[in-house]
Amino acid sequence: MKAKLIKLAAVATLALGVSSAWAQGLIHKGEVVATMDGGGYTYVQLKESDKTYWVAGPQVKVAKGDTVEVSEQMWMPNFKSSSLNRTFDKIMFVGSINKK
Repeated sequence: MKAKLIKLAAVATLALGVSSAWAQGLIHKGEVVATMDGGGYTYVQLKESDKTYWVAGPQVKVAKGDTVEVSEQMWMPNFKSSSLNRTFDKIMFVGSINKK
């Protein structure tokens, strides 16, 4: 009985670790190429290695040249921001944009 409980606890711990890592998403870190605020969001054009893409998250103070880190949550193609009157070909929405 004790061995079964230990095994069950180990499986549950592993499952929780895997699900929390999945929920956090991939971590991206890069340099801010451009930034703007609108509608309560901060939009950041991020350069990561050889890729450049747009990220949007809760409003935060960042500047061109800052290094930021984000956790990937949701990509949206052809996203139209009515507050910026702009359409982004592809943009990643995140829970936070963290300066490093």
